[in-house]
Amino acid sequence: MSLTSLRTARLRGGDWRAFCTDDLAALFAPDVVEFLPGGFQGLEVEGEQRSFLAKLSQQASVVALCDVSGQGVGLLILSHVDQNTPERHLGYLFAQHVWGQGLATELVAALQAQFRDANVTLCGGVMLGNTASARLLERAGFHGAETDGEVIYRWTGTGQ
Repeated sequence: MSLTSLRTARLRGGDWRAFCTDDLAALFAPDVVEFLPGGFQGLEVEGEQRSFLAKLSQQASVVALCDVSGQGVGLLILSHVDQNTPERHLGYLFAQHVWGQGLATELVAALQAQFRDANVTLCGGVMLGNTASARLLERAGFHGAETDGEVIYRWTGTGQ
């Protein structure tokens, strides 16, 4: 299954290029990108945001996350650490107006269902101040190890 065809009860995967200006502005708001890697911050103009996502798309799967009405509410980013390993870097962000609604939990559960019994390890780095993402991944069965100001959480589809 392609990640752009990802479906949950409240989320639909799609092409990030279909996001409107307001969707992008909500996703690149300072509070939303505060705990993300460098490059996400300070992109206030739509052209800069689209250029950044286009470059990111060359090295990762970047998937739009829309609600059932079609409004863009988030992004899923999944990349290979190394093409010769089963490890995939997991990244996600949601617009602030949908925080606290369980959409990230729903997204992670859908990814786990897709990769369960597969030789895939999902790993996500969480900065030490990002307690919401840390709790979410821990509740989902990811195991963390602290390194250099962040915790790397891992979940393996085969359970090993």
